[in-house]
Amino acid sequence: MSTNKIFLSSPVSERDFIWMAAYSDGSFLTEYSFDTKQENSFYEIDKEKIIRFGLIGQGMNMYYEVLGGVFKIVGRMVEVIYKDKNTNKEYFLTGNPLTMYNDLIQYKNASIDFDPLEREGTGESFITQYNFGYKTSLDIDGVKFHFKAICCVPYGGNVYLNIRVVADKDFDNGSLVVRKNNSELFEYDAPIIATQAYEFNWEVS
Repeated sequence: MSTNKIFLSSPVSERDFIWMAAYSDGSFLTEYSFDTKQENSFYEIDKEKIIRFGLIGQGMNMYYEVLGGVFKIVGRMVEVIYKDKNTNKEYFLTGNPLTMYNDLIQYKNASIDFDPLEREGTGESFITQYNFGYKTSLDIDGVKFHFKAICCVPYGGNVYLNIRVVADKDFDNGSLVVRKNNSELFEYDAPIIATQAYEFNWEVS
């Protein structure tokens, strides 16, 4: 993502953040064009050329590297590992150098204020949270994982990472490890029953 300040703010007043797809040839596609202010379709993103995807706005950029799936959120690099504590075996859910995490996800949460005493259609909707990330399937040393990671940016709250993991085998003594900036480790008990999802939120700090 560009560090040029013009690309750290939304070009349209109705969006505090917009998605941005950066390509290997140095070009990019944004939710709203900076010159015309016209909206672009999420489905126009070229998944063969994309190298980074995320949000820009409010002087910030938050994104992930499509090759490897590592998040970079307001200057913090975030990686996710699943650990079998019985064997100390680590399964790197992000950081796989030969994996393209290009099944992109982006959506917005919205609410609507509605007065039942007023006529239908007078309610005003507003965005309460921006979200971006990906889902992928991984085969790591014979274990199949379905992994989804969503960076969530709520109004009036802290940015957090929603992580969802499904494995095709039981891990009765497993943990989820979040590594920040290559050094700080946060480990949480996360036993997994085969084919059942484990999901939790990790606040980016």
